[in-house]
Amino acid sequence: MIHIILFGPPGCGKGTQAKIISNKFGFIHLSTGMIFRDHIKRKTNLGKLASCYINQGILVPDIITTNMLNMEIQKHFKAKGIIYDGYPRTKNQIFSLEEVLTKFCLGKINIIFYFFIQKKLIINRLLKRGETSHRNDDTDIITVQRRIREYDKETSLIWNNQKWKNSIIKLNASLSVKKISIFIEKKIMNLS
Repeated sequence: MIHIILFGPPGCGKGTQAKIISNKFGFIHLSTGMIFRDHIKRKTNLGKLASCYINQGILVPDIITTNMLNMEIQKHFKAKGIIYDGYPRTKNQIFSLEEVLTKFCLGKINIIFYFFIQKKLIINRLLKRGETSHRNDDTDIITVQRRIREYDKETSLIWNNQKWKNSIIKLNASLSVKKISIFIEKKIMNLS
């Protein structure tokens, strides 16, 4: 099974690309944000818990995110591949993901696509997305800035480790959706 991680700040286009790759290759798209929002909409216990963090623009604690994601992975043992969109976000989450892949003999993390983009572009994109999608965590400039700070502080450096040096592929997230998806597709084709 192929495991692809889309990594980068909020609003850099991970979700858009995950959908494109998922359709093109028939991979499962796992987005922690989408899963949380689904639970929030359905008013599950997990949703109630997650919304407290998400609406403030802070990361949902590892234990909650990891347990939820491990349950999702276990639904897809027969998949050709999984695209992780917005996960892992902490070093602990990387360990947990590796642990679950090893435990169920599902392979290893193959590629980490690192989306880099200027901060002011992200802020504009998130606020625009907030207007159209009415996501609580995107409508308010203060929450948006908090999410970016949280990313810079907690998430941006989690792959800085010799072990991942050859797995990381940087891409310029300010390019067009089409250019980025062609770039990503070529890299995935080289895997098989």
